[in-house]
Amino acid sequence: MATTKKWNQLRANLLETIWQLITSWDGTLEHALNITETNQENIAKWQKLMEQVANEPFLPYTDSEIEKQNEVTMIQENILIMITSERSRVVSQLKQINQKNKVRDNYVSAKREPFFIDKGL
Repeated sequence: MATTKKWNQLRANLLETIWQLITSWDGTLEHALNITETNQENIAKWQKLMEQVANEPFLPYTDSEIEKQNEVTMIQENILIMITSERSRVVSQLKQINQKNKVRDNYVSAKREPFFIDKGL
């Protein structure tokens, strides 16, 4: 087993990685999605680490770590708000397209009824 200092160093390094990634967000949706995917991996590592040290003594979070956690949480909330609003906008656009297609289909029938010409006339 690792010592308490090693556990805390691993925790601090992982938090630093998450913090650097999330504070690099440039405000775009593409970057937000990339950050979210990458942070899922980091959060999984964090949870695994916390499971490993559940029965081990470890040092409390430092003020710096608490500040970074708060900043990460705040930026992550902003990212989620952006992703949610963009998703709503896309869903709305898809509904509009679907409605336009329904209106079009009501006016223009894709089915052609057969017609016969009587040559005997």
